[in-house]
Amino acid sequence: MDIEDERMLDEVHSIATHAKLELSNLAGHPQCIYFGEELNPSSFRLLEVDNTILNDVIEGQRLVIRGDKTDHAVLCTDTKTYDLKVADTSNTLLVLQDCFTKDNLPSGEDRLHTKRVTGVLHSYLELRPLRPRLKKLHTLLQENPFAGSLYEDAPEHSGKRYTMDMLLDAVQASEGEIRDELTAMKACLIDGHWRVLDFDYESQVLTHILSLVQENSWSYDEVPLEETLSTLENLEPRPILEHCLKCYGDPTRRKNDDGTDDIVYSLDPDKICRLFAEMLLRPADKFNLTEFLEVWQQSVPEGMITTEQQLKGLALIDRSCSPPVTWHFPLSELPETERERFDVLFKTKEKWTLDEITAYIEDLASEKLSVGVLLQRNCRTSVNAAGIRLYNSKRPIK
Repeated sequence: MDIEDERMLDEVHSIATHAKLELSNLAGHPQCIYFGEELNPSSFRLLEVDNTILNDVIEGQRLVIRGDKTDHAVLCTDTKTYDLKVADTSNTLLVLQDCFTKDNLPSGEDRLHTKRVTGVLHSYLELRPLRPRLKKLHTLLQENPFAGSLYEDAPEHSGKRYTMDMLLDAVQASEGEIRDELTAMKACLIDGHWRVLDFDYESQVLTHILSLVQENSWSYDEVPLEETLSTLENLEPRPILEHCLKCYGDPTRRKNDDGTDDIVYSLDPDKICRLFAEMLLRPADKFNLTEFLEVWQQSVPEGMITTEQQLKGLALIDRSCSPPVTWHFPLSELPETERERFDVLFKTKEKWTLDEITAYIEDLASEKLSVGVLLQRNCRTSVNAAGIRLYNSKRPIK
């Protein structure tokens, strides 16, 4: 230690003593901070992250800011989406290229260290977990649904087609969340582009599969993949047939008597009954409930049972009128923001039971925002003559 360092170290100890700090409680190796000759705060921004994001970055994940010019910016990891806002602070934030903390103090004899400030900031970027904004994904893919190879060049199917890179540029969500939503909306990859099937075409493909099952007296729990594809490939492309099997069933491997095995699909009756309900409800305005339930049960494949639970998030039932009615009211067409969602719900129906409204708001819930909290923020409650709790809007509905 040279004389100059010793003199300066003594000054630091003296200042600490005047500040009524016990030298024995200090970590040692004090750092003297000086302003550098060039301070350029506009060349960088500070981003506050939690341990989860920090670990993602350390492990090599990218942080991507997404949004069009008219969107509020969001930041995405590979799997999560965060609201990105500028937070002002009354404190002055000094940026140093390197600075010791208690976890990386140098070893050896106590000495003074000089550190230079390279930037001065009064704000930073703050992150808050955010539900992914996936409504746009549905809008983009509905521009050009796949209705079969024969219609690919038809004028009504000349809309834009989107690769995953194009979707990542346009949709404010992480890649993992976008892929999960593509699965949920039954999208498939066709010639490098993500497409949803036209509803009538999807119904047609599934009808071909169900007819084949019935013709061969197969069990709905064991629909052979290869035989289905080879039999129907003259009617529909094999990838589309397999995609529909994946959407409406689960694959398993089955051992054959000759020792070989093949893939069979177990079809989900609830998903199939739900599709048949939508086939009936889409073209109708309001359906007499009793008539609908009878026609619906008659339309589904033999052996399958329809239930009102299969209509959750797809159709509404109003028993307050005479006769009771039902109509097509899909969750996928509702706004994705909380206030707008509740406004649409209460414009559609003044009072809701818990089961009815939960089906249309549970996708808004998160770890920190339960369905119960959503209802408390947006609803008043009452009890009808039958003792059933009902929910209506806290706000006037225009």
